[in-house]
Amino acid sequence: MSDSGRETLQHSRLPDLVLDKLMEWIMDGKLMMGDKLNTEELASQFGVSRMPIREALSNLEKKGLAESIPYAGTRLVVLTKDDVRQIYIARKALEPVAARYACEKITDEEIAELQKVHEEYQHIVRKEELDAVEVYQQNRLYHFSIYKASGLTRVCSMIESLWDNLSFFKLIYGQKLLNSRESRERMIAEHQSYLDALRERDSDKIATLLEQNLEKRTENIPYNSDAYFHEKI
Repeated sequence: MSDSGRETLQHSRLPDLVLDKLMEWIMDGKLMMGDKLNTEELASQFGVSRMPIREALSNLEKKGLAESIPYAGTRLVVLTKDDVRQIYIARKALEPVAARYACEKITDEEIAELQKVHEEYQHIVRKEELDAVEVYQQNRLYHFSIYKASGLTRVCSMIESLWDNLSFFKLIYGQKLLNSRESRERMIAEHQSYLDALRERDSDKIATLLEQNLEKRTENIPYNSDAYFHEKI
C-alpha cells in the first residue's frame, strides 16, 4: 500500500468512512490484488483506533474483496481470469432480471432522472482526457438507477456485491473499453438503448440487450496480471 501520509477521519460512523476510503484506494490503484491490510498501520494512517479498522476490514470481507489468512492477517483477494468470467456469468443471470422488473415498475419521474444521469455520462466519456474512476462511478450510477427501480432489493444487493468484486480491474477494463472515440460512442449508444427500452416499457427488449452486452464482456475479458498486482503472485 502506498504511503500517502496520515489521513484523519472524524465522524460517528468511522467504519463506513474507512471502508469508503479503502474502496477509493482500490479504484485509484493504490491498493491492488493480494495487498496486505495491516490493522495497526491503517489505524495510524487514519488517526483512529483499531476497532473501526477491524470493522471496515470485516465489511470488506463481506463484499468479497478481502480475506483473512491464518497467521498472516487480512489481504485483498486475488481474482483469476476465470473468477472474473464467473462474476460476469452471475451478472448476466441477475441484471437482465432486475432490468425486466424495473421496466414494468419505473415511473416517468425516474426515467427523467435516468436521462440526466445518461447526459452526464455522455459528458464524461466525451472529455479529451478520461478519468477512469469518474467513468466507472457514473456508469455504475446509471445501471443502478435502473436496477433499483425494480424494487428487488435483495437482487440489487447481490448485483452490487458482484460489481464490488470487479473493482480491481474495472479501471483497466474501462480504459480499454473506451480507448477510441468510436468505442465511447458505442457505450453511449448502449446506454441509450436501455433508456429507449424503458421509455417503450419493453421489458423483453431491455433484458435481451443486457444479456447480449454482458455476454460480449464475458467473451472478451482484458486480463493482464501486471495491471492488477503490484508484483506477480
